[in-house]
Amino acid sequence: MTILLGASISVLYLYYMPSTLAVSIRDPPPTPYSSNITAIYVSIIRIEIHAAGSDNNSGWHTIVTGVSLNLMSLLSASKLVGSTQLPPGRYSELRFFTSQAVITIDGANTTYTIPSGNQTGIKVPVTGGGFHIYGGETMTVQLDLSFNNHEILNNPTMTLTPVATAKIVP
Repeated sequence: MTILLGASISVLYLYYMPSTLAVSIRDPPPTPYSSNITAIYVSIIRIEIHAAGSDNNSGWHTIVTGVSLNLMSLLSASKLVGSTQLPPGRYSELRFFTSQAVITIDGANTTYTIPSGNQTGIKVPVTGGGFHIYGGETMTVQLDLSFNNHEILNNPTMTLTPVATAKIVP
């Protein structure tokens, strides 16, 4: 009886107790930024995580809202931007919403738009097919977010496509 009770409590804990998911951001550009670029300001409206196997409309959980960053300050170190409690389960992709980036080039600020960034968000699969988080567990997913140096400097349309990956970090 004691073994059955212990097993039941363990199952309840692993599959029904809330988990904590944190998100951090860093900026490892695909190629080094030009020395003319001194700041890349991005305001992220919200960051969400998607429950694997859920439909696209109902499977999203908000992790954090209202994050403003200078990506140039995150070239070699990540910054924890928020966390939330989630139900235990499998999660497969991150989505972030942002409408623009303000980039300082040669001392002048230039505003670039990010298409679909504030309507449908930018979806980023979590490497390795996602992750499973159990009750009481705490995990951190890192969003590596950068922009293409050439697209910043040679872009008559003033639109940017983020280069982004998401991974679980220890």
